[in-house]
Amino acid sequence: MYEHCSITLISNLSKVKREQGSAFADGEFMRRSQTTILTTLAVIASLLFMSQFPAISSVSNIHPDDTDGTPPPNTDTDGDLIPDVHETLFEQWTNWTAVDGRDVVMQGLDKNNASDASTDRDRDGLNATEEFCWPYPANCTDPGFPRGLTGQLDENSNRIYLDPRVSDTDGDGMPDGYEAYMCQRMGGFDPVALRFSCPSFDPLNASDLTLDSDNDGFDVDRDGIMSDAERYTAPEEYAYGTPMNFTAELDGLWCHATLPEGSVLKSWPYLPSGANATFHNLLEACTNRAVNTVGEDLWLGTDPLLDDSDRYLWDGFSIRSLYPSFGDGIPDGWEVHFGLNPLNRSNALDDPDRDGWDANRDGGVSDDVSRTLTALKVGEALSTLEEYLVYYDEGNTVYPGLKSTTVGNSDEFTTVPLIYDTPQDVMSIMHHDVRALEEHDGTLYAMTKYGVSVLGLDDNTQSHHMLPQGVLLHDGFLATSDGSPYAAVLGTSIGFAVVPLLADGALGSIGTWDWSLTGPLHAVAPLAGEDVNLHAIGLGQAGEGSIVEIDGSASIVSAFELGTGLVAGLAEANASVSSIQHGLVSGTTFNLFVGTDRGLFILETSSARDDEGGEWRFFYTPESTPIQTNVDEVRSLPLGATGNPAEIRDMVLDGPSPSNAQALWFGTPSGLHKLDLNDDFIEHGGLMVHPGVEGKLSRETNSIHSIHPTGDELLVGSEWGLWALAGDYTAVYGLQDQTRLPG
Repeated sequence: MYEHCSITLISNLSKVKREQGSAFADGEFMRRSQTTILTTLAVIASLLFMSQFPAISSVSNIHPDDTDGTPPPNTDTDGDLIPDVHETLFEQWTNWTAVDGRDVVMQGLDKNNASDASTDRDRDGLNATEEFCWPYPANCTDPGFPRGLTGQLDENSNRIYLDPRVSDTDGDGMPDGYEAYMCQRMGGFDPVALRFSCPSFDPLNASDLTLDSDNDGFDVDRDGIMSDAERYTAPEEYAYGTPMNFTAELDGLWCHATLPEGSVLKSWPYLPSGANATFHNLLEACTNRAVNTVGEDLWLGTDPLLDDSDRYLWDGFSIRSLYPSFGDGIPDGWEVHFGLNPLNRSNALDDPDRDGWDANRDGGVSDDVSRTLTALKVGEALSTLEEYLVYYDEGNTVYPGLKSTTVGNSDEFTTVPLIYDTPQDVMSIMHHDVRALEEHDGTLYAMTKYGVSVLGLDDNTQSHHMLPQGVLLHDGFLATSDGSPYAAVLGTSIGFAVVPLLADGALGSIGTWDWSLTGPLHAVAPLAGEDVNLHAIGLGQAGEGSIVEIDGSASIVSAFELGTGLVAGLAEANASVSSIQHGLVSGTTFNLFVGTDRGLFILETSSARDDEGGEWRFFYTPESTPIQTNVDEVRSLPLGATGNPAEIRDMVLDGPSPSNAQALWFGTPSGLHKLDLNDDFIEHGGLMVHPGVEGKLSRETNSIHSIHPTGDELLVGSEWGLWALAGDYTAVYGLQDQTRLPG
C-alpha cells in the first residue's frame, strides 16, 4: 500500500513542477525545484519508516452494533498458567494396549479446563505443570520467574517437551519422574540458572537406555569389553522386581508409599514429602502392586549409582534394614545374572548349589558365618561371596592369554586358545599366563608359566615345550649372535635354563637344556658388552641371583656371583626384582637399571660383578628400612587406587641404537614414565597420561604393565588394555589410533 502511495505522490509532484515552471524565473525555479526535491525525499523516507511497523490486523466489522461477541485472542484461556498453544499440542487422546491386554486410554490436555494443570494422568510422578515447565522447576509459571522457553531442542533443532500422556517420554525405559528425581539426586539443578541440566538421567534423551553409571554389569564372556547386553543398565536397575506385565501408565512408579506422610529420610532409596521433597507428586504415583516390600516410602529397584545395592538383611529372626549401610561385597549385575537378590545381603553367605567341601569329614559342611576373608576360609561351604571372589580373581576378571591385532585401528583382535581346548591344527599356546614374548623372522616364542610355545606365524606350525614338573617360568629372552637367535634364556623358580634353538627355530628337547640352579629368578636380561660369549643376569628376592656365561652352543660355561654393591642395595630394601635393563648410556658408560616392587635401583657397572654401590632413584615401602622414602619424581596414585606408587612393572631402554640408550621407559601403577638419560630427569605428565574413556577409567588406563617401543610409537599395556602413543625416546605427540587388547 505504501509503495503505491509513494509512486503516486512522485507523479503528482512532477506534474506540478511542469505546470509552474513557466511562471518563475530560472533561478527562482531552480530554488523551488530543490525545495520540492528535498520535501519529496523527506516524505518518501517517512513512508518507508512507517512501512517497518506491523500491519494492523483486519477486522470483520467496523460497526460496534454488528459484532458477533467473539472475545479477543487469549494465550491462556483457562487461566491454569499453561499456554493454550502447549495444551493444544497435547490435547489429542491416546489409546493403546498394554503387554497383558489391558486397554490404556490417556486423556489429553484441555485449554478450557484449568484443573488438568495439577493432574498426573500418565502416573510418571510429574503433573502437567511440571512437565510443561521442564527443565525448569514446577514454579516456572509463577509471576516474575526468570526463564526462557521451556522444553529443549532435539538433534534436529526442534523443540520437544515432556508428554503428559506418556510416562516415559524419551522411551529409554525410565519414567519421566524417576529420571527427574535421579537428575536432581546427581546435583543436576543449577541454582543460578534455576533449571535442571542432566548429563545423564535426562527425561528427554533416550541415550540413557544403555546407561550403566555404576559399572555394575557382568562381563560374562570375560573379554574385557562390557557389551550392551552385559551391562546392568539404569532402566534395568529401576525396574528390578517389577511384574512382567507392569505398565507405568496403569500401575504407576515402581516405588512404595504410605500416603500422605512419606519418609523422614531424604537419601536413596527413601522418598521424602513436604519441604524435603523436590518433586511432590512422586509418592502419589507409586504403585499399589508391590507386595512384601521391605521398608516404606522408597524406590523398590536397585540403585543405579551404587554398584552394590543390598539394603536389608535376614538375621535369622527378622528382616532388618541396613541403612545407612549398603552392599554384600557382590556387584548387582553379578547377582542378577545368577538369579540372586541384589537387595538382600543374606544370600552372600548362602551356598544354594551346595558345592562346599566337608574338609574335616565330620559328615556336614559348616556354613560361612561372616563376610571377612578369615571367616570365609574357616567355613566349609563355598558361599555365593566366595564364588564371586573366585571370578573376581583380585581384579583379573578379563580372560587372560595371548591376543593379537594389527598395529593401528582394525576394530578386532583374536585370542589364541590353549592347547588343551583346540584341535592339533589350530594355533594354540601352553598356558594363558604369558610371562615373555620374543619374535624372530616369523617365529613367535610365547614363554608361559609352564613352558614355551613356538608358533610359526608364516607356515602355521607349532611346537610346545613343557618345563619339568614343579618348575615355573618367570621371565625369558632370546640370545642372539650377529642378529640371529641361538638359544632361549629362561629365568625359572629354580634358576637359569638355557635352551638351544634348532635350525627351524624350534627348541631342542628337554635333554639338551642346560641349567644353573641358583634359586628363584624373577627377572633375567642380557648384559651389554663386546665379550665373545653372552653374559646374562638373573635377579630374585632381596639380592638373590647370579650371572651366567653362555657360549655359542647354548651351554652355560660359567656362573658368577653378583657384585657386593648390587646385593647390598637390594637386600637392604628387601626388594623383589620385576625388570632388568643394562646398556651403554649416551654411548659412554654402562648402567644397570633394576626395577623392583619398591622402586628403581641404578648401578654404574659393566659386569654387575664388581663392588660398585648403587643408589635408589626413588623408593617407597610401608616396612621399616634404612632407605629413605622418596617418591617426589614419580606420578602419584590416582584417587581410589591402591598399591605402591614406586613399584616398577616393566622397563625398557630406548635410543637411536642399542649402544646409545638415551631414555628409560618404565611403568608403574600410576602411569607411564620416562627417565631422560641425557638430562637426568623423569617425565610423567602431559601427553604421557591417558585421559581415560568417556571421562572414566583413567585409573585403569594409567596402571601400566608393559611397554614396547616400535621406533615411531610406543605400545603401552595397561590394566584397561593396549593403547599407543605417537613418538619415540625424544618426544611423544599424543595418542595413536590403536585397537584395544583388553587387559
